[in-house]
Amino acid sequence: MAGSGELFKNSDGKWSFRVLTSKGDVVAENGGEGFKSKTSARATLARLLKGGYNGPITDAATLTCGQEITQDTTLQGDLICSTSPALIIAADNVTLDLNGFSITGKGTLARGGPAILVRDVNGCTVQKGTLQRFGAGVAVMGGSGNVIQNLTVADNVGGDEGDFGDGITITDSKDNRVQGNIVARNGPYSGISLLGASTGNEIRDNIVTDNNMLPGDPAAGRQDSGIRIEGPGANNNKVLGNTVTGSGGEGIVILPTCVNRETQCAGSRPNKGNEIADNLSHKNGTSGQGSGIRLFCVANPVAADGTTVKNNEANENRTHGISIDAVGNAQPGPTKNKVSGNRAQDNAQFDGFDGNLTPKCNSNTWEANEFGRVNQPCVGGKPPKKG
Repeated sequence: MAGSGELFKNSDGKWSFRVLTSKGDVVAENGGEGFKSKTSARATLARLLKGGYNGPITDAATLTCGQEITQDTTLQGDLICSTSPALIIAADNVTLDLNGFSITGKGTLARGGPAILVRDVNGCTVQKGTLQRFGAGVAVMGGSGNVIQNLTVADNVGGDEGDFGDGITITDSKDNRVQGNIVARNGPYSGISLLGASTGNEIRDNIVTDNNMLPGDPAAGRQDSGIRIEGPGANNNKVLGNTVTGSGGEGIVILPTCVNRETQCAGSRPNKGNEIADNLSHKNGTSGQGSGIRLFCVANPVAADGTTVKNNEANENRTHGISIDAVGNAQPGPTKNKVSGNRAQDNAQFDGFDGNLTPKCNSNTWEANEFGRVNQPCVGGKPPKKG
């Protein structure tokens, strides 16, 4: 004989229900906040008894929102948090394995911080799951030698006045590796970022796509970068083998630095000795302008120094394929960036661009590139082969 259902009123005046066996034993009871009307409770119970909730069965998460992780931990179910950070790694040499599950932010407070905060620790790993709808997916703050890998980091959009707005962000930390992640629809700043004195980090083999989000309105666009090295003092990092597409602004960008605007940026440390190699950076600039790879600068800030840009491909971007801006007034010395072995075509303005006109290309070296259109002869290169 089939089981049955029973309706009852809670002490708070709301309606609830329980499911009974044919012998009258209780096998399930509604554990939610209850229903305002008896009719709503009856309708849900009827649907349950008729098999209307015949879906997959998953284990509940064993972690709680805001918990500090101090030992190797494997997530056993999805986790939904209305505040952030959802989880905090607070001890060295810890692995947090999401085990294919997701951590999802819910509401405005979740947008104020990251899903996972890696807080001033060394040798930790975060891997194998989905992080979504926070102000950032993963934030590495301080420490060194951490690994962020095999995650899907999507739809993390920081607030209008918050500190977060990236999929994965590293601040004042060294020798970390960000590898094999899918980073999509984050903003309003970038998919992956290196901030402050972040040195010796490696961003490798990630898919970084459609990072072009305004806070509060995922359908709107903004000057949101795919991979962003901001600094100041973000030195000797490597951006290798990534695929970057659909960014609001630049695909891969190294920003200029300015510690003190009152001194017109004098004394700022450049972002120095970074390597951008073997990446595909296509169809960026969806907000209206943006290059595949750009060493950015404006009038006063200190431009990137000693950058190696090699063996990349940058096609169909809204501004240039590969671009070096003219140095600012506060530049302490020659930039000596080297651009070699790259391929770019079908970009809206130039495939290769150097904004330094006097002297031409300044101290930058362009060699053995395949470009269709360039803005001055020192950029050079032979036209790329079609097909």
